[in-house]
Amino acid sequence: MKATGNRLIVTRHTTLERMSHYINIITLTGLIISGFTIYLGLDYLEFSDAYAIHIICAAIFISVNWIVMPYNAFVSRNLHSYVFWPQDYKRLIKIIKNFFTGSEYPRYTIYDMGKRRFVNRIHPAGKLLIYSHYVALLVATVTGVALYSSGVSLFGINFSIFIIKLLDIVGPLVSLSGLATAKLLHVAAGYWFVIEIILHAGMIQLDSRKLQHIRSIFIDGKEDLARDETAEIVSTEEEDRILEDKIWNK
Repeated sequence: MKATGNRLIVTRHTTLERMSHYINIITLTGLIISGFTIYLGLDYLEFSDAYAIHIICAAIFISVNWIVMPYNAFVSRNLHSYVFWPQDYKRLIKIIKNFFTGSEYPRYTIYDMGKRRFVNRIHPAGKLLIYSHYVALLVATVTGVALYSSGVSLFGINFSIFIIKLLDIVGPLVSLSGLATAKLLHVAAGYWFVIEIILHAGMIQLDSRKLQHIRSIFIDGKEDLARDETAEIVSTEEEDRILEDKIWNK
């Protein structure tokens, strides 16, 4: 945090967050292109090349989303910022009203001067997208294990066969075999990732209030809260911050 004149410069996105964002963009693009090349039988890539790209991108994408991003949220003390609190529901209603009536836009970026960090940083609709992202990722990961390898084992359990057998029980409900159900769910997750990209990019590109947020995630990670129309600055007691630091640093 750095206060200069009428400016209040803070770190909105850490270096690890920005690197994860870059990697997600690259690997998700590779997953979508290679995945639909395989699924639709397109001739842009040889099957073997598309398969190799898909597996490599999947391994990196899964690692970043299941390991690196949760780790970063924990060490930066931002886990609470990903929870959809009752206040987020109220903010979302106000955002919808603002869209249709031009009423006051809620300040969802909350920065605590006492704690020297964000109390809330994510757009309420963005939180819902994150939840849907991880549901789709879970589906894509589980079904991908079944579709792309028959020998994924852990603690002596062959998960590839276990997943197919489980889907063999569910599949008949929609008149499909377990393998066909896995393929259907995997492709559905792929389509959702495409929709998610459109919604995520649209939320950013169509809202001029988020220009600083774009610069932060893509360039230097910094933001001037004094110029952020979505920001509200609060301050807790110094004693609370010291106590919190002691708890986290034990």
